[in-house]
Amino acid sequence: MDLFGKQYHEPGTMPGTLSESIPAKYSTLLVDYDGQSYTEEENPIPEQCKAYIDSPSITWIHIQGMPSGDMLQQLSECFGLHSLHLEDILNSGQRPKLDIIDQQLFAIINLPSVINSTVTVHQLGIFYFDRMVISVCADQANPFPLIYERLRKSTGKLRQRGADYLFYTLIDTAIDHGFPVLEDYAERIENLEDQLILKPDASLLNDIHQLRRELLLLRRRLAPHREVINELLRDDEANAISESTRIYLRDCYDHTISILELLETYREMTAGMLEVYLSSQSHRLNEVMRVLTIIATVFIPPTFVVGVYGMNFDRSASALNMPELSWPFGYLFVWALIIGMILGMLMYFKKQRWF
Repeated sequence: MDLFGKQYHEPGTMPGTLSESIPAKYSTLLVDYDGQSYTEEENPIPEQCKAYIDSPSITWIHIQGMPSGDMLQQLSECFGLHSLHLEDILNSGQRPKLDIIDQQLFAIINLPSVINSTVTVHQLGIFYFDRMVISVCADQANPFPLIYERLRKSTGKLRQRGADYLFYTLIDTAIDHGFPVLEDYAERIENLEDQLILKPDASLLNDIHQLRRELLLLRRRLAPHREVINELLRDDEANAISESTRIYLRDCYDHTISILELLETYREMTAGMLEVYLSSQSHRLNEVMRVLTIIATVFIPPTFVVGVYGMNFDRSASALNMPELSWPFGYLFVWALIIGMILGMLMYFKKQRWF
């Protein structure tokens, strides 16, 4: 998915309709754990997942890729997922949000990444309810390998805490993916600044405009994260997040603010770069015009002189008609006059610091 996001929901479709217009390509991993035990199952069917509902341990079902509508429908029947939320999963490009329905939390988080120097944003949908978390990431690359490693270890907070801490961890990991993206933008801005100083050209202007456009679109995709974290911190309706986990959510909120501030800073830097580019181009044009003006000004008096001596008046008709025509060194005199005027003007221009 690019920075714009793509909607696959046809206008006029009944709310909650699960479209099958997107080819299903996904994998599923079920993780069940508590402080003493840990279990993994790859690609379980929804009926197998249902067996963990009554388990006192924490269950995490992660779907990587775009699932089919049938698969989501089966999950809905097993765990009571709302049809509108399933529709949001399939119609990627949704605005980040948090919904609370019947003690069930549903969050949409945008997950940015850099692939082959291209920034893309993928959608992450997370369902959270008692002792269970279900996450769906539209990207083909799993963004949570470090979380799996932490869960496989018997020590650590993740194995000792409840499902709300896992819910926070997934959101925090997705939001923190913005920092490597910002580092990539910082390098691009630094390279553009170097090129701007060494050799500004038209292609550089296109790069600056492209960078400004990407930063604007990325900010539009990531800015709503602040609202999502705020709603979780003010969750008085479901009280699904424990007070001990809210402390970590405040840190996650700080990360969100830092990312947005960096995005705004980079946008201002690119705006400054654009002004510097336009100023340098204007300065370069002024330099060219100054040189051309000096050249034209230098040749105006010689043009006048040769114009005067180019007039055809008969010398025999009057002694006042071109007396220089009879001078033995008249031609050399004209050249000396022209060269003298040119040198005099150049010395005057130099004294005035016009070049």
